[in-house]
Amino acid sequence: MEFRSPRRWTLLLAGWLASGCALYGWSQEGHRIAARVAQEELSERSRQRMAYLVGKDVSLQDVSTWADEIVQERPETEAWHSITIPPGARGIDFRRDCPLGDCITVKMRDCIGIVRLGIQSREQILDAFRMLVSLVADMHHPMLNGYPPSHANDHRIVDLDGVEMSLFDLWESGLIDHLGSEEEVLERVRKAVASEEARTWTAGTYRSWTWETHLIARDHIYPAVSDGPGKTVLRGTALDKASKILVDQLAKSAVRLAYVLDVIWP
Repeated sequence: MEFRSPRRWTLLLAGWLASGCALYGWSQEGHRIAARVAQEELSERSRQRMAYLVGKDVSLQDVSTWADEIVQERPETEAWHSITIPPGARGIDFRRDCPLGDCITVKMRDCIGIVRLGIQSREQILDAFRMLVSLVADMHHPMLNGYPPSHANDHRIVDLDGVEMSLFDLWESGLIDHLGSEEEVLERVRKAVASEEARTWTAGTYRSWTWETHLIARDHIYPAVSDGPGKTVLRGTALDKASKILVDQLAKSAVRLAYVLDVIWP
């Protein structure tokens, strides 16, 4: 028997849609930055195949926010952008964490299969490709790979530069805005991609990439905010650490998206 596991997105979606607000993991800027760097890392073969699929004048950046923009029109895709893993878990258990097969790791794998095989309609392949670009980025968003709603601290208030926001909003756009313009953050991500450490980022599996992101939420992000009624002021060393995590996660998503596409189109 299939059943739906709790998702924080399910709890947030109704209120956000009713308020007319868009629902994102990374902000549009975050998605564009990761896609722009991934475009630079693509092999020539992948560039040619992508041009054939989406058009020669269309870049990864151009399709990077599509999956977020269609959530209201296609609400069944909402759950695809996240996975929740309970406290105390020693790894991902898809029977527990993704019983319907509608979580980010499984849907990313499904999209890869559709694009790689190329046997469905052009529209279906294009949709899978555009969804894949978004899912690879969201797989590296700590708040989309964290705890179920009953254990998460997404609603906790954080003060950044004198502006109060939820922990989720901090990781959606607050930190990106703090780091400067889109071009300034882009340069930070490019430097991270050029580092020695980046050479190891394509190792592992989609499951291990998801677990890696979960550990960042578990070990670094949730413990950094107050469990009490007050707010957490993010500054100094804690702010520097959070900023580095954000840049590294965007950089990893860029490197891994290019890698995934190069594997799909060898």
